[in-house]
Amino acid sequence: MDEAKAAFEERVLRLANYLSRAYKYNKPSILFAMYLSEFLRSDVDKSLESALAEQGLEVVSVDTANFKDLPSFFAAKNSDNTVFFVYNLDKGFPEVLQYLNFKREVLVEHQVKVLFWVREAELARISLDAPDFFAFRNRVVEFMEVPTAEERRPALVEFALETEYKSLEEHKRNIELKEKLLGELSAEAEISGYLLGSLGALYGQIGSYKKSLECSKKALKIAQEIGDRQNEGAWLGNLGNAYYSLGEVERAIEYYEQALSISKDIGNRRNEGTWLGSLGTAYSDLGQLERAIEYYEQALSISKDIGDRRHEGNWLGNLGSAYLSLGEVERAIKYYEQALSIAKEIGDRRNEGTWLGNLGTAYYSLGEVERAIKYYGQALSISKEIGDRRGEGTCLNNLGVVFKDLEIYDLALACYLLARKILKEIRDPRIEKTENSINELKAKIGAEEFQKLMATVEPKAEEVVQGILAG
Repeated sequence: MDEAKAAFEERVLRLANYLSRAYKYNKPSILFAMYLSEFLRSDVDKSLESALAEQGLEVVSVDTANFKDLPSFFAAKNSDNTVFFVYNLDKGFPEVLQYLNFKREVLVEHQVKVLFWVREAELARISLDAPDFFAFRNRVVEFMEVPTAEERRPALVEFALETEYKSLEEHKRNIELKEKLLGELSAEAEISGYLLGSLGALYGQIGSYKKSLECSKKALKIAQEIGDRQNEGAWLGNLGNAYYSLGEVERAIEYYEQALSISKDIGNRRNEGTWLGSLGTAYSDLGQLERAIEYYEQALSISKDIGDRRHEGNWLGNLGSAYLSLGEVERAIKYYEQALSIAKEIGDRRNEGTWLGNLGTAYYSLGEVERAIKYYGQALSISKEIGDRRGEGTCLNNLGVVFKDLEIYDLALACYLLARKILKEIRDPRIEKTENSINELKAKIGAEEFQKLMATVEPKAEEVVQGILAG
């Protein structure tokens, strides 16, 4: 069975068992199911309702946009075999939280069995604004996977991608929530291991690599102790990512290889492809491009076999970058174009922008400056549209380089200044490259001329870049 599908079904079964046991022993059950997208929630909903029906349980759906006094609604509609599914909690804020917090005992008195569908932000608010009610919960089960490779939907894929590029503040809120849950659920090895692993990834995404290593190592130890091979591989991969980000590429390779070995052992083809691709990236950083290409091609083959279009596009794009580094620009362009085509097909706007930007770099290396500017401009427009601040900064840096080489210094400086502003806001380490570019421009035109240019360009940098996008 596909690994993602197995994990999905395991969590559905876990929820069904909690509710079935509550029914069997006539006890209340207060559960939270955290989800990414409506597509994913719908899949879980259908599977869970079917599993409950087999146990003689009837689902009653409740939309808090219509019923804010949930305890009273439960008391009026409840019966021994009723399970309530609650949706749209945010539409009932703050009243619904007040009712739940101050009338929480009603759920226990009437042995209510209820499942609240929540996103992370909703769960965080419940824990803060209705802490007494939140303390009544039995479990929080998180659904982050896509059920099967064949059912991957473009909108869901794009949503899943969005989570990799949340703002710094969103990441901090996510970390706070998981740290809070970890403190409360630390006695449960499986849950604490998952939360630690998740925190390891999150800390890595905000640049706290030492904290990422600490959490991932703890998660790895738990996974090994309870024999959880799937997460053992995942946390090894997390460690590889952290060491890679710290510049310890050889050490990262050791962890990627261990993660790859486990993925092969348990038959997790998707993760096997992921770690092969990660090894390709690591070897590319070491300048071993031919070896990197071998890994990318193996990862690409797996993605094609299992129908994983997003990663198929990623590995095609990475192959393009490897060939560009080898000076085979026309070959690189062919791979970038294939990757771009897939990104458009599956609605992956972020990678659409990435491959457009890479095409800009490829054409610039061929001396086709106008074409390069066109591609960079398209990539920048997409980054701004989807709120990809990191991508926006990269595109602005690239445009700055082009305009500096063309000796159009006002446009170059405008791009660099906006790139610096963005990268500073998101605390991206690549700001150092932007600072160096600004200093190089200053050295090229002289300090006095640079100060005059700054005085002219800085107040209208946004306007200048808008003009570039408008052609």
